[in-house]
Amino acid sequence: MFNYRRKKRSVWSAIRKKAPKVPDITCPDIDTVLKIIEDLIVDGKVIKKTQKKKIDRLMEKLRTANEKLRDSGVYWHDQAKELCKKFID
Repeated sequence: MFNYRRKKRSVWSAIRKKAPKVPDITCPDIDTVLKIIEDLIVDGKVIKKTQKKKIDRLMEKLRTANEKLRDSGVYWHDQAKELCKKFID
């Protein structure tokens, strides 16, 4: 009984160790970009180079976070499929 639990834990630990890191919450970055754009529209201003650079940086950060989330999703999907094959079939 204990060996089964220990084996189950060690398999799970090995899988989790290889898992890609999940990025931080990106909602504040999205809110910041939307606020900058909203302020520019309301004030009728032309976008400054510094504001564009800030938006570009935030959007690239979001792109990277989304790529990490996709990679993480693919990893966990594949691992779940392998475990199902191993223990259910």
